[in-house]
Amino acid sequence: MDSQALTAAAVSSSEEYRAASIDPDQRRRNRLLVGAALLTLCFVSQEIQLFTFLDGLQIVKLTAIAVLILFVSSRQQLLDRVRLGDAPQAMMVVSILLLAVATIPFAVWPSISLQYAMNAYAKNVIFVYLLLQAVRTDRDARVIATVLSIGSAILVIPMLTRLGPWVTYKTDPTRLAVGATYDANDLALLFVVTIPFAFFALKGSRPAVKVLLLGSLLLLLAGMVKTGSRGGFLGLIAVTVFLILGSSGQIRKYTLITVISGAVLFTAFAPGTYWQRIETIYHYQGDYNLNEAGGRIMIWKTGLRMISQNPLIGVGIGCFPNEHAKLSEIHLQSAAHDAFLQITAELGIGGLVLFLGIIVYSLAMAYRVRRAARAGQTDPDLLWFASAVQVSFIGFIICAIFLSHAYSGIFSFCVAAAAIMTARYKASRRQISAREEIAYV
Repeated sequence: MDSQALTAAAVSSSEEYRAASIDPDQRRRNRLLVGAALLTLCFVSQEIQLFTFLDGLQIVKLTAIAVLILFVSSRQQLLDRVRLGDAPQAMMVVSILLLAVATIPFAVWPSISLQYAMNAYAKNVIFVYLLLQAVRTDRDARVIATVLSIGSAILVIPMLTRLGPWVTYKTDPTRLAVGATYDANDLALLFVVTIPFAFFALKGSRPAVKVLLLGSLLLLLAGMVKTGSRGGFLGLIAVTVFLILGSSGQIRKYTLITVISGAVLFTAFAPGTYWQRIETIYHYQGDYNLNEAGGRIMIWKTGLRMISQNPLIGVGIGCFPNEHAKLSEIHLQSAAHDAFLQITAELGIGGLVLFLGIIVYSLAMAYRVRRAARAGQTDPDLLWFASAVQVSFIGFIICAIFLSHAYSGIFSFCVAAAAIMTARYKASRRQISAREEIAYV
C-alpha cells in the first residue's frame, strides 16, 4: 500500500473514530436546547414583533409544535425526562390549566374560556415543560439566559432609532413600545425580568459574550426610559437593590458598573416627561388612575365585584375584559391591570392559591438552594442561577401589581426557570447522597 493510500486510510479511520466518539444523546440534547432557545425568542421576548409581515402565521404555535416533536421523537429523551414531581412549579402550571378547563362550563362566556385555555394557556404549559426538559446543566441555563437577554435588548433598537414597528402613545409621544403584542408597560416588565438573567449569563462567558451582555444591559436600561413605565421603574429599583445586596463579589462588580452607567444614562437621556411620570408615583393626587372611570382603581373595584360574585370558580379564564364591560360604568372591555386580581376573578380562590403557590414556593426554593450552594451541599453553579430566579420573581411581583400577566409568556419563563432550578437541585442532592452512601459503605 502506497503512502497516499495509508494517509487516506488513516484520515478515514480518524474521521470514523471522531464520529463514533460524538455522543448521539448529546447531539439530541443540543438540538432540543437550540429549539428551546428559539421558542424563548418567539414566546417570551416576542422577536417576531419586529417582522410585521409574519402577522397571522401562528409562528409561536408552529415553533412550539416543532420543538415538541423534536422532544418526543427521541425515546432516550423521553426516558431521561425530568419528572413533574421534581418540579412542583411545572405541576402547578398544569393544575392551573386543569382548573381552567374544569371551570369552562360555569364561565360567563364558555366559548371565550375554551378558546383561551386551548389556544393561549396551553402554550404556556408546553413552553414550561419543554424548557424544563431542555435545560439540564449550567451551560444550558446560560445559553437560554443569554438568548433572552440579547433578544430582549434587540427590541429596544427600533425604539431608539425610530426604525421598524415602534408604537407611540397618543397621550404621551415620548413613551414607546414595539409592535402590537407588548405595550410599553409589558416591555418594562420583560426588561425587569430579563436583567437578573443577563447578570447570571455573565458568569463564565467568553469576553466577546460578556461585551454583548453588558451592551444588552445598557440597551435594556435605555428601553426602560423609553417605556416610561412607573411600575417598571419600581421593579427596576427592587431588582437593582437585591442584585447588589444578594450577589457575590464578582456579580456585584458588574452590578455597580451597570448601575453607575444606568444612572448616567437616565440622567443624560431621560426626557423631562419621564421624570414627571415617575414623580406621580408619590404625587398621585391628579393621576388618571384614581379619578377616571377607565383608571386602574375603577377597574380593580369592578374586579373585586367579580370576585365577590364568583369567589370559588371565577368568571372563567380569559373572560375578565368581557365581564368588565358588563359590570363597569363605562361598559368597555378592559384588562385587569393586576395579575393577582386577574387570576382570582377568572379562576376563583383556587387559581389564586396556585398562582401564589408558584411564586412563594419558587422564592423559598431559591433561598434554600442559595444556602445549600454556599454550604457546599449542592452544585455550586446553582448559586448564581438561584439568585437570578429569586430577583426575577421579585421584579415580576412588583410589576404584576399593575399588569395583567398571570398567564403571560414572561411569567411562564420565570416559572420554567424556577422549575429548572428545583429539578437540578433535587438531582444534585440525590447524587451527593448516593456518593455519601458509597463512601460510608
